[in-house]
Amino acid sequence: MYKDKLKKLTKQLYPTGRAFNLPFNGIIERLHDALIISENQMYSDAASTLDVILPDNNNFTSDDATRWEQRLGLITNLSVSLDDRKQAIIRKMNHPGTILARQSWDYLQDSLQLAGFDVYVHENIPEQNIIQILSLYSNTGQQGNGQQGYFQQGDVFSAFPNLFNQIQQGDLQQGMYQQGSFEYSNKIVNNIDEVKDSYIPVGSNFRSVFFVGGQTLGTFADIDANRKDEFRQLILKIKPVQSFGLLFINYI
Repeated sequence: MYKDKLKKLTKQLYPTGRAFNLPFNGIIERLHDALIISENQMYSDAASTLDVILPDNNNFTSDDATRWEQRLGLITNLSVSLDDRKQAIIRKMNHPGTILARQSWDYLQDSLQLAGFDVYVHENIPEQNIIQILSLYSNTGQQGNGQQGYFQQGDVFSAFPNLFNQIQQGDLQQGMYQQGSFEYSNKIVNNIDEVKDSYIPVGSNFRSVFFVGGQTLGTFADIDANRKDEFRQLILKIKPVQSFGLLFINYI
């Protein structure tokens, strides 16, 4: 790539005395051609080193991203676009930064957005349960369907059938759930694998609950299904261990 420029610069370095007034052809020319191969390789390697230090340039490749993900403990998924992978790497490189409140809702929200996830984090203030929030969003809490905050089976649960596990006798140990009850399944507690978290009961621990979804509480955000594990891993690394994250997320 740089052979011609390097060769021209090399010729300019010769002294101007008569002893060096030699024609640049034949053996001399072939000598320069041979030396320029290694010099060009050295220059290219030096330039490419700068390209792979930070994912801030167009020469940063998918292979470079994979190496950085391995170093930083990030999930590697070749189905994710290179731009999204670069955003996630930059965010991780900048962690923890100068922010002291690293388990606050706004720090989690900023971290998710910096990683390329268009989501919002909401505190559970005032304290509500998932049925109340979904009822307001889905309009299932109209007069006649719900009374004094308690909703009958077939209202909220039928409006969001994919978001609740129906607990049946034999699925879980007796005492954890009542037969025929429902548990919101789209949550994050301790595991990257959402199935392992889906049956962990929130119970009455709604002071430890936060919500991740659209800009308005109760609305859903869309996330690339290829980035589901990466999304969950990032939340787990930041959120307080004892907290429950209830997700309003569509994986598309």
